[in-house]
Amino acid sequence: MKRYLKLLTASVAVLSITAVPLFQTGDFARSATAYAQTSVQQQKQTSALTGNDRFQFTRNSTAITVNGVPTSSDEALTVVKGTTYVQFKTIALLYGYQVSYDSKTKQSIAKSGNQSIAFKQGDSAVTVNGKRVSAGGTAFTSNGNLMVPIRAWANATGSTLEVKGGYLSLAFNTLPKANFSINERSIIAGETAVTIKDQATATGNNRIIDEKWEGLKDVYAEPGQYTISRRVMDSRGVWSEPFTVTITVEKPNVPPVANFSTDKSTYKIGEPVYYSNISTDEDGRIIRNTWTGNDPAFFTAGTHTVKLEVQDDKGAVSSVEKQITVTSEVMYTRDQFYLNFAAQGDKIPIDPSFSLRLPSIKYDIVSEDITSVRTNSPEQLLGAAIDYSDTISGAVRFNIHKQNIAEVPLELHLVATNDGDKPTTVTTNRFAFAGPVTHVSTAGKTAAGRFLEALIAPLDPKTVTLQPGESVELMTNVPAITPLKTLTIFGEYYSPSPIRYSLVVTERNGDGIASLDTLSQSEHDGKHIRGTFKGGNRDIVVNKVLGENGGEKIVLGDKPQEHDTLLTGIDAVTGNEITNYGNGGTLYNMTLSIAPNSAVLLNPRGGHYGGAFIVNDVVVPMTSNSILRGQNEAGFLYRSGNFQETINIKYIVAPGSNMPLHLMVVPVPSLEEEKVVVTAPDETTEESALEDGSDIEQVQTQ
Repeated sequence: MKRYLKLLTASVAVLSITAVPLFQTGDFARSATAYAQTSVQQQKQTSALTGNDRFQFTRNSTAITVNGVPTSSDEALTVVKGTTYVQFKTIALLYGYQVSYDSKTKQSIAKSGNQSIAFKQGDSAVTVNGKRVSAGGTAFTSNGNLMVPIRAWANATGSTLEVKGGYLSLAFNTLPKANFSINERSIIAGETAVTIKDQATATGNNRIIDEKWEGLKDVYAEPGQYTISRRVMDSRGVWSEPFTVTITVEKPNVPPVANFSTDKSTYKIGEPVYYSNISTDEDGRIIRNTWTGNDPAFFTAGTHTVKLEVQDDKGAVSSVEKQITVTSEVMYTRDQFYLNFAAQGDKIPIDPSFSLRLPSIKYDIVSEDITSVRTNSPEQLLGAAIDYSDTISGAVRFNIHKQNIAEVPLELHLVATNDGDKPTTVTTNRFAFAGPVTHVSTAGKTAAGRFLEALIAPLDPKTVTLQPGESVELMTNVPAITPLKTLTIFGEYYSPSPIRYSLVVTERNGDGIASLDTLSQSEHDGKHIRGTFKGGNRDIVVNKVLGENGGEKIVLGDKPQEHDTLLTGIDAVTGNEITNYGNGGTLYNMTLSIAPNSAVLLNPRGGHYGGAFIVNDVVVPMTSNSILRGQNEAGFLYRSGNFQETINIKYIVAPGSNMPLHLMVVPVPSLEEEKVVVTAPDETTEESALEDGSDIEQVQTQ
């Protein structure tokens, strides 16, 4: 035994073993203590472990070389039934592991840091970090020493085992790692203080005690690419390989230059003003343009200030103000200007009381047999739950509108289940979503516009077959809803047989199908709509030419149901009858005859409205750059020419907005004569225009 320790000392001296392994013989413990005391001096006389080491063994021999330096073991390397065995104690000490014996489990255990390797006499398994795996051979004792399969040791330690002739070698890397990362995503020359995230590691019970840097600076004065290199030393005195990171130091951002021009500097009242944004950014791109006061025309004489603020992709902001002079000479009145020059999707100012004075046109409704499912309650999601479930056959459209108020991201899953005893199919005909976004009206407006785009695009159905009892998720590309964000979905499906549709809410990466059996049903929030409704498509039939006798309006989604009747259905969760206030999720279609020189406008009467309309197969957003914020604004949809025209309009009620709506058809005033009909003077307020109030509808929450 003492001979073994003397020979082993030189090869493992750098391990500085001061914690003596526990064995059953007192002589070994005393000898190991002596070894520990003399190892430093002996280390100077011979080669030591480097952390990137190679151990070579000779078959049927006790001879070992450690990085070319000879030593030996008590027991020879032995082959039994094709398996090569090495002395457990020897190999463990060579690797710098501490060795102990557990009398309860009768296991010999080698430990280094968090790594634990245990063998037991007569057992063909090895326990690595508490997990039993095959050792490829059965451990046995020879002259009181435990012999273990050398390949099992190599696998447990991640060593490379090589066999060449009568020699076996193990390559074992215990070098510390000098890993690090740079905390700053963007580094600006002369500005950014560079900080390091330390990710260095040492093996076993060692620790990092020293480091050397090259190329690291607190602040880099000049732009360019720089390589930062680091080496670390562990408590054995072993240095790591260099670890390098290359950074790009950018030159300081040059702020954008905000600038715009107009076609003239002086205008008449009502004369069109054409603005050109000529802002520049020499080292990036402008990502935001915010105008203030850039009216398309001005209707009061005097000086008007127009401001443009721009922001670049680095966050720098620049602004410019210019003055526009308006003389007292009149070119066009408000009505002449807006009704003649507004483009589809534009927002125009309007007298809030104007639409109240227009006669309402009665119309007929022809409903199409499609089921509409609206799942807006609870609108605010608190966590994982079954949101809604109903069994439906035929065509169905889902309108899903949800806001996440939980602290974690939540996912929506629409699961289709075949509860029948025969195979059936489910076809996805159209699908559109928007979000997650901060503003509920933005999600509803964008989703409605995308659904209408899908409506006029060629149909591209996707069909899946469901076996009896089988379930499938229908929405696979919808992102998780991050906290305090809103998501809106429109999806149209068809199945010839009854299908159970379930809307499931899970946390991120949840399994919607598996959750059907584990989650509970969410509660109705008492404010929003949840239910299944028949007649989800409706045609509005008007038997007259609109606008031929002056302005007229069509009232859509009114609560008194004097014009557009509200859908009624069933909450499939409770069985209660539900009224679909606002007719959310309903697809409208109308073919209208309009008089020559007429404008078609949309005026919200219940509050703000942001959505989209199809006009003659063109999707028109409401509005192009914003939403309609109230009764004093109107969206421009269409203008007829010098002859009577027939136009087709389609729309789906946008979630996150308010109903009802007034669809107005008004005469376009001639540019040759003054005729104030629609728009309000500057001093008119919404409050003063609503004094009558007799025809003001109650706000309906979508």
